[in-house]
Amino acid sequence: MKKIGKYSVVEELGKGAMGVVYKALDPDINREVAIKTIRFDLVSEGTENEEVLKRFIKEAQSAGKLTHPNIITIYDVGREKDMTYIVMQYVEGQSLQKTITSGKKFTTQEVTQLMSQLCDALDYAHQNGIIHRDIKPGNILIDREGMPYLVDFGIARIETSTLTQSGTILGTPSYMSPEQVMGKKIDSRSDIFSLGIILYELLTGKKPFDGESITTIIYKIVNEEPTPLVKVRKNMPPGFEHLIEKALAKDPQDRYQACAELNADLHELIQLTDKTLTLKTSKEAIATSKRKKRRTWGIILAASLGGIAILAGGGYLYLTQKPKETSAPPVEIKEVKAEEPPGPTQLEVADPDSIDVKIKKVIESFENKDFTQTLQLAKEVISEQAENITAKEYLEKAEIKLNEELIANFLASGISSYKTGKFRESLKAMEKILNLDKEHKEAKEYLYLADTAISRREIRQIIERQRKAEEEKDLLTLLNDIGSSILSNQRRADAMLLFNYYDDIKSLVSNISIKFKNRNQVEVSFSHMLTAIYKKTGLRRVLFEGVKTWTMKRQGKIWKIINNK
Repeated sequence: MKKIGKYSVVEELGKGAMGVVYKALDPDINREVAIKTIRFDLVSEGTENEEVLKRFIKEAQSAGKLTHPNIITIYDVGREKDMTYIVMQYVEGQSLQKTITSGKKFTTQEVTQLMSQLCDALDYAHQNGIIHRDIKPGNILIDREGMPYLVDFGIARIETSTLTQSGTILGTPSYMSPEQVMGKKIDSRSDIFSLGIILYELLTGKKPFDGESITTIIYKIVNEEPTPLVKVRKNMPPGFEHLIEKALAKDPQDRYQACAELNADLHELIQLTDKTLTLKTSKEAIATSKRKKRRTWGIILAASLGGIAILAGGGYLYLTQKPKETSAPPVEIKEVKAEEPPGPTQLEVADPDSIDVKIKKVIESFENKDFTQTLQLAKEVISEQAENITAKEYLEKAEIKLNEELIANFLASGISSYKTGKFRESLKAMEKILNLDKEHKEAKEYLYLADTAISRREIRQIIERQRKAEEEKDLLTLLNDIGSSILSNQRRADAMLLFNYYDDIKSLVSNISIKFKNRNQVEVSFSHMLTAIYKKTGLRRVLFEGVKTWTMKRQGKIWKIINNK
C-alpha cells in the first residue's frame, strides 16, 4: 500500500491477527506516525460487522483522550472501504517481547524502574475509566532511551470480543487474569494481574503460568500458584515475593486494588534495596566471620586443655614408676603442676563478644570507611547496651556517611538520566535525594529541570490535542483541557459558532514558546492560523491568524488552561 487516507506509507512494521501495522507520514505537519489497519470483515459479517465497527471507533476515541508520557498517543481513526485504521504516535524501538526473546537479563533496578513507569501509565488510564485488557510484553514498546510505552488501549476489548465471537483465540492467554480466562466481567484489577505476570517474567526469565497447551495454561492461571521467586532465581532481594504474591492473587479482592498501590510498594522496595541490601550482605559476612573466630578460639582452647591433660597424665605416670638409679624421693617431680594453665585466663579477657571488643571493631570499621559494617556493629552494641554513647555516636556518623554515598550515587544517576533525556528517571532520583537531604541545592535544580522538561512535553501534547479537536469538531476534548469555568463557557460559545457555520476546519500551530513562572504555572504562546469553509458560500476563510497566549496551571497532576488571549 502507498497511501492510507491522507497518510503516505513508508514501510510495513508488522502483522497481527486482524491487520497490518505501517510506518507512515502525515503530510500536513510532516510527522512520522504508525498506522494499525483492522479488517473487521475477517471476523464478522453484515449488521454485526457495523455494530462492532461503531463500538471500536467509540473505544478508540476514548483511548485517544489519554495523554501520558508512557502511553502511545492516538491521533486519528479512519475508514477506507473494508479497512478501518488507527493513526498513532510512532516510537522508534522494539517491543518488550522482542527484548525478552533476545535473552536479555534484567537487573532488579531495571525491572523496578520499568514497572514503576508502567504502573503510573496504567493508573492514569484506570482513573480515566479505561481498562487495557491485553497487557503483555508485545503491547509494550521500549524506545532507544529505554522509555516504555503502552499501546493498543481500547483496541484489545474489540479484538477480544470480536475474535471470541468468531471462535478464534488471539495469541495465548499467558498474561490473562483468572476472571478473564473464565469469561467473567473484569475491571482494572485484571490489568494488575497481567502486570504481575510481566514482573515475574522479568525477574526470573520464566512465565509464572506456562504449558504446552492453552488448556494447561488456563488451568494453572485459575488453580495453581507460581513457583516461588527464590526457587527460580537465587539472591532475590527481599520484598519482591510479597509484591508478586499480592499482584497475582487469584481473587481480585486480595489483589492490589489500584496500580498506585503496586507502584507505592515498588518505590518502597527501591528505597529498601538502595539502603539495606548492602547492610544485609554485610551482616551475613559479620556472622560468618564471628562463627569462624569462635571455631578458632574453640580449637585453641581445646588444644591447650589437651596439652594440659597430657602433661598431667605424663606427670602421674612418672610418679608411679619406681626410680631405677636412685633411692632419693622424686621431690622435683612434685613441683610439676598443671592445675593453672595460663591460656584460659587470657582467652576470657579477649572474648570477641564483649562490649569493649565490639566497640573497638565499630571504631576500626569507621576508620576503614566501611560505614555499612559500622552501622551494623553499632546497632548490635546498642541492642545489648542501649545507652552506649560511643556506639550511638558512630551509628550517627555512619548514617551520615551512608547518606552521603547514597546521595552521590543518586545524583550521578539522575544527572546522567537528565542528559540522556530520561527526565522521569532523573526526577525520581532527585526526589530520593531530597528525601534524604531537603536542602540539597543541586538536587533541587535538577528536579526543577527534569520536571519542567516533562511538563513541556505534556503542554505540547495539549496544544496538539486542542488543534486536532478544532479540526474534528470535538467539543468535549476542547473543554477537557480548560481549568476555568469562565474560560470554559467562552470556549464553548466560540466552538459552537465555529462548528455550526463552518466545515473543513484547518488549524495550524507553530513557533511554540513555553515560559515557566514556577513549576506549577506557565505562559504559553504560539502562532495560530485557523481557516475553514463557510457553509453558506462554500468559500474558505481565514478566521484567525496571529499569536495566542495561554496561562496554564497544574491542577493536581494535570495541566489546565486557565486564561486564553
